[in-house]
Parts: sequence; structure tokens; C-alpha cells
Amino acid sequence: MITSQDREIQALVNDIRDGKLLLPEMQRAYVWKSPQVRNLFDSLYRGYPSGQLLIWETDDLPTSRTVSIEQAQKHERRPLLLLDGQQRLTSLAAVMLGNPLRVRDSQRAIDIVFNVNTERFEVAGPRRSADVGWISLTKLFTQGQVEILRELKLSFDTPDAGQILDRVKHLENIKNYKYRVILLERLNYEEVTDIFIRINSGGTVLNNADLALAQISARWHGVTEEFTRFQWDLWKRHALWLDNGILLRTMSLMLTSQSRLSQFFRSDHRRISADEIPAAWSRAHNGLNKAIEFLMANCKIDRLNLLPSNYVLITLAVFFDRFGSQVTTTQSRDLQRWVYLAIVWTRYSGSSETALDQDYAALSKPNPVPTMIENIEDKIGRGRQISERELRDQRKNSPFMVLAYVLARNADAEDWFNGVKLGGNQTLELHHIFPKAVLAKRYNLRSDSLIVDQVANLVFLSDKANATISSRAPVDYLPRIEEPRLRAQYVPLNRDLWMLDQFDNFVAERRQQLAEGINKLLLSLTDKPALVPPSDVTLLESRVEALEHELRDLVAERLTEARGDRALEHCVPKEVRSSILGRVKQRVKQNPFEADVIADLSDLLQFCQFSDYAKIMQANWLLFTDVFGEGTSFTQHITAITSVRNAFAHNRQPGKSDLLSAEAGLIWVDECLKRVEQNRRETDIDNENEFGEQHDSRTPSEVQPI
Repeated sequence: MITSQDREIQALVNDIRDGKLLLPEMQRAYVWKSPQVRNLFDSLYRGYPSGQLLIWETDDLPTSRTVSIEQAQKHERRPLLLLDGQQRLTSLAAVMLGNPLRVRDSQRAIDIVFNVNTERFEVAGPRRSADVGWISLTKLFTQGQVEILRELKLSFDTPDAGQILDRVKHLENIKNYKYRVILLERLNYEEVTDIFIRINSGGTVLNNADLALAQISARWHGVTEEFTRFQWDLWKRHALWLDNGILLRTMSLMLTSQSRLSQFFRSDHRRISADEIPAAWSRAHNGLNKAIEFLMANCKIDRLNLLPSNYVLITLAVFFDRFGSQVTTTQSRDLQRWVYLAIVWTRYSGSSETALDQDYAALSKPNPVPTMIENIEDKIGRGRQISERELRDQRKNSPFMVLAYVLARNADAEDWFNGVKLGGNQTLELHHIFPKAVLAKRYNLRSDSLIVDQVANLVFLSDKANATISSRAPVDYLPRIEEPRLRAQYVPLNRDLWMLDQFDNFVAERRQQLAEGINKLLLSLTDKPALVPPSDVTLLESRVEALEHELRDLVAERLTEARGDRALEHCVPKEVRSSILGRVKQRVKQNPFEADVIADLSDLLQFCQFSDYAKIMQANWLLFTDVFGEGTSFTQHITAITSVRNAFAHNRQPGKSDLLSAEAGLIWVDECLKRVEQNRRETDIDNENEFGEQHDSRTPSEVQPI
């Protein structure tokens, strides 16, 4: 039965406090940020609509993530489980009861303050507490108006006293705000889970990982406890947080041979039994642990928070699940090379599910790891080497930072002062070789951050060494450091380059040395005898090939976001769509077993010609303006690249002017795509910082613990 009623916020908060209103494990963890809590109270104060709540009253008692079921059973009425509205009620209860919110490894007390003079809400902080007119909402709701008015030193002869008193009363009346509550009574867990999924899948409230976990929790009570225990164990041991999506995709591959999480909750797929899920989690758990051990021991990546993407762990976990007891020396070496290639060339930055499924399919081939390497080379170009150009504009969150660390570990790099080798449990920081205080004389630290914070200006040092150097110029402190220690981190030894006016030449030289070091590292993991530099034309051809894959991923991502499963029909021009479907039909006719593999837009776009991507983007240009601007430059450069690409495809030698135009086009397009990737990484870092990232007491921009 489904009924509705209106309930005051105070009554709902009291039910949470007393254990009468619980969170079932189908609910996701608390994810709101402090500004969202502030905005909620601001909306309630102004009487704005704030949505409705979905609550389940049941005798069927699933595992709860909050108060124990036994505690709930002490109350006369059946326990209520909150299905929709967790973020709002958790925020309200935290502020109104003064309870801290758990955010990964910290208990972060969220308090919101209100200015009685301006009626502004802000997140509480030292600056707010020192200003006049700010009051704590937690103190108001826990201690009452009298204490607040006493702190404000409000008297009847105070100017605007009546207005301030009215505002405080109006603020406290938030507790009387009524939510419309939809109540589900006497429905079983499976039915309620389906309702929960249908409600949330209609909007953007939950992602596929949330929906998949909701469905799994209906068949395996306790799954969230298992996940949380594993996640916290990794966080404590390795400062690595694997979100539910990583865990679920690993399980999905082991259960269904596909990484798409819709396998768990879409009705048109095989029903996964309750017995299969715990067994898949056990395999995923063990595989992920082995993957982490391999990264730390074999790949020398013992700072797992340097990884630009955790998706590489999924493929490694599946590999060790299948071959863990019979991995040969050659396979181990090849797998190490695959890890480095996957990191450098951002294997999972585009259509991650497609890449995961391709790599899973490779594991069934006679030579699984070489086939996985071929998957990467198919995208970047075979035999492609890292050039100095690739390291330009790469910052601390870049894949090249990981490889710089690996190169330092392989060279037995030592701290520049105490001589302790990098690695292990010591505290390391990213040190600017040319400190920001020095570069501030020449650059704007904000607008020129791509220059100042680039990989070529960063090395790994202990926190004490970083403090010793402080903001001294390289010409002042580098001469005191032994040359082998500088050489181990690829610091140019030419002292003329240590002067401020030589900074551009210094980082260019270091980028070149790092690129050569990475190429030699990758070559050392093959049977090839020597490093043979490819010709300029060969490099250009591989870069054009790589661009084709990048454009395909970008088009698939943007069109799918815009129109979902109907993107091909609504976004791809008719003539291009007809050509694609014709090629698909021919391919399936020749290889019927591939019919089920071509499942989404990314798969279909593999049947495009290079020029088709430009046609698709130009037909949907509003989806790409943030990447390429108004479109004139894009058309000019993509035309030059297409001309050279067609020459390569038909074994014609392009003219010198054509090659130069294509080179200019590739640089322009590459810079556009880099900005998108950079923004994505910075967003990921911002999200990470919401989970209690700790900084040194010195300036965070100068000191970056890893």
C-alpha cells in the first residue's frame, strides 16, 4: 500500500536521532558538499520547495547502514526506512543535532552560520566566527534562541532589535517546515528496490553504480558492509579509495563478461542469482588485492594516489583472477609494460566501458597481454614513442607524474639531503625545482599555472628536504646536492640552466630527458634490441591514427550524454548513419558472432571514416564548443589533417606543405583535447579534496604530499 502524509522536519530529525528512521543498505553513502548543506537551509528559510521523501514501513527488515534493527524493534511501531531524501535528512540531522558527518577517513562536523543583518547563509569557518552578526545554526537548534540572543548581546534599545529577533524566530521555524512523505507499507524488499530504482533512474540523482548496488542489495544483504570494510582497509593501508563503481565493474566482468553495470538492474538481461554475487565479490576482492600488490612490487607504484585512473585495477584484477596461479615471467614483464602504456596513454579516459570490454576479450586470446597491448597501440599507433611535446602542459595530476616516480624508483633515487631511498612509508612531497616564489617574479602563478606546475618542474622529496629548500632559487641550492641524486630524478646538470632567465630551456631539457627515460623503460620490457627513432612522417601518421580514436571517444561520450540510446538516430547525419549501418551489416554478415558485441554508440562509431567525425560534430556543434570554440579553426585544421590522413591511407606521399599544415592542425586539436582532459582531472582532484585531504601547515600550492 502507498499513502502520503506531511511531517515536520523536527519530527523526522527526532526519528533519526531515536533510531526510528533508518537508512537501508540500498541507499548510497553521504555525498553532499558543505555548500549544498548551506543552500538547503537557505531554501528552507525562504520557504522554497524542497522535494518529497520516500519512506518504507515494513516487517521485512533488511540490513541497515545506520541504527541497528534490534534498536529499531524496541519501538512500538515498525521501523521506517528512508529510501529517497537521504542527503537532505542526513544534512538536517547533522546540523540540528550537532552530529559530525563521516567523510572517508575523518569525522567532519558540518555547521552552517546565518548573518542576522544580511540574512546570508555560509559554511562555518574561523573568519565567519570573528565577524559580527553570524550565528551558528547548530547552536540555535541545540541550545535555543535565548543563548543565541545572549551571544548577540541583543537588547530592546539595540537598533533593528525587532527585525533581528524576527529573523532568528523565522530561522528556528525551519524545524516546522513540512515535507510531503510518500509511505510504502508492507511491500517486500525486492518490490521496494524496483520502486527505488524507477524513481531515481528518471533523473540524474543516482548513477549506474548506485542503481546496481541497490539491485544487488536486494539479493545479498550485507553487500555494502563488505564493500565499506574493503574500501576502508585499502584507504588505511595505501591511501587508495576505490569507489563502488570500480568494485561493481570488476564483479560485472566476472559475472557477465561485460563491464556495463546495467547488467545488474536491466530487465532485458539475464537475472543474476543471489548465490553468484557473493562468489563474484570474493573473486573481485582477491583479484584487486593482487592487482595492488603487482602495481606496488613489480611496477614500483607504491604511491597509488598518483594513479590518474583506478580503472587499470579492474583489468589487472580480472587478469589475476584468471591467471593468478600460472603467470609466467614473460607475462609478468609484458603486464608491467601494459600498465605503463595504459597509464601514459590514458587507456580508460574516454569510453572506459568499451576499453574494459576489449581488454577482457583479450584475456581469452592465446597471447592475452600482448593482445591488450595491441588494443592500446591500435589507438595510439604502433611503436609510438613519447616525445618531449607530450610532456608539455602536464601537471601533477598527469599520467607522466606516475612515470616520473617510476623512473626515480628504478634509478634508486635518494632524498637530496638525508639519503633515504624513495619509496616505502616515508612522507614524500612534490617539490618545485624552481619554487613558485622564484617564478612569481616572471609569471602569474594563477594564469601561468600550466608552466609553473608542470611535471618538468616537479621532483619527489621528503617533507623535511622540501622545507630545507623552501623558496630558494635553484642556482643557490642545487650546487649543494650530489650529482647522482640529481641525475636519478632527471634534473639537468648544466648549471647555466639553473638561472631564472633559463627556466624555459631548463624544463624543455628535463622534458626531453624524461621522455627518453620513459621510452627506454618501455623498451626494456620488450625483446627489441635497440631504440630506433621513428621518422617524422611515421610519428605524424601514428599521431593522426591516435587522434581518430580520441575523436571517436569524444563524439561517443558527448552524443550519449545528450541523447542516450537514441544518439545514433537523432545526432548522426542521415548519410553518415546509413554508411555506418551498411558497414556494420557487412561486418556481421562476415562475422555473425560479433552481432552482440556491437552494443553501443562507441562500437558503432568504429565503422566511421575519419571525415565522418567532423561531420557529426559540425551537425551537433553546441555539444563541442567548449572543446573547439566557434568552429572556424576546427574546420581549417581538421581539413588539413584529413587530407594527410587520406594520403597515408592510399599510400601517397604528402607534400611538405601538407605535412606542415597537418602538424599545425594536430598541435591545435591536441591542445583543445588536453584542456578537456585537464579539466576532468582537476575536477577529480577537487572531488578527492572533499574527502578530507590533508595539507602541510605551509602553503598548499608549494607543498603537495603524495
